[in-house]
Amino acid sequence: MMMETSKVRYISVIRLEGGESILNVPYAKMTVDPDLIAGFVTAVIIFAKNPIRTIRKAIYDILIEVGKHVLILLVVDPVPDEEPYRERMRRILEEIEEKHGTVLDNFEGDVRVYREFTLDVLKAFPYFVPDLDLVPSLIKSCDSIPYRVGIIDKKLEQVEAFINGKRTVAEIMDLIQLPDEEVIALISILGKFDCIEFKSRLSESDILEKAEVKEFVLTRLKAQYGKPLEDVMLSFDGIRRIKDVLESLPYDSTALWFLINKLVEVGCLVKKS
Repeated sequence: MMMETSKVRYISVIRLEGGESILNVPYAKMTVDPDLIAGFVTAVIIFAKNPIRTIRKAIYDILIEVGKHVLILLVVDPVPDEEPYRERMRRILEEIEEKHGTVLDNFEGDVRVYREFTLDVLKAFPYFVPDLDLVPSLIKSCDSIPYRVGIIDKKLEQVEAFINGKRTVAEIMDLIQLPDEEVIALISILGKFDCIEFKSRLSESDILEKAEVKEFVLTRLKAQYGKPLEDVMLSFDGIRRIKDVLESLPYDSTALWFLINKLVEVGCLVKKS
């Protein structure tokens, strides 16, 4: 069975010795306070005589993996096969023990040092897996991401530099010097916090129609691109395909594609539903 990201609601990394949550990653709204769940699970683990790996509630399950210094709990919708989720939980557990074992041995109460580890969690459990054929575009600044610190901030900046509204997710993954699972995790962060939107790349079979746009926008574009732009605008009537327009106009097809994408980008043309 495959792991379904949409089933994941909450992940918490808890220090065994003191019971503190050192890292929490919420995925979906919950009716129960996740901190209460974390406290409950920690108490059960500490006092239980036999190892407990799953706690089943009415509408969700709590999966538990325990290491030397920390335990990981995953709140998930009931799934037929827990193993794909547990395999990723164990990977997270091994990584945090390896990276932070010494600090955990000498814990002084500062959980901020673990915020960068959020990326390791999201590599295993991204907020969502984007369609690789879609084109992401930046729509706002993402300074409000709570764990945009240190290495996460640097890698988000790397990804943002490759997002130009023209490259697909797959093309960004090919160009950027980061592992694929890391790029997916970072793009899922940008999507989770509404910093990007996705659109499909235009194809020759798409049908475009004119949209309402402020006159000064069209005037400026006409001043830049002249008659070819006017001809393109006149050619799209909500019936003809892009292929038909390309074949009907006496201009270089590469230049026409540029104009068509430009008009879609600024909202003068829209894809017909």
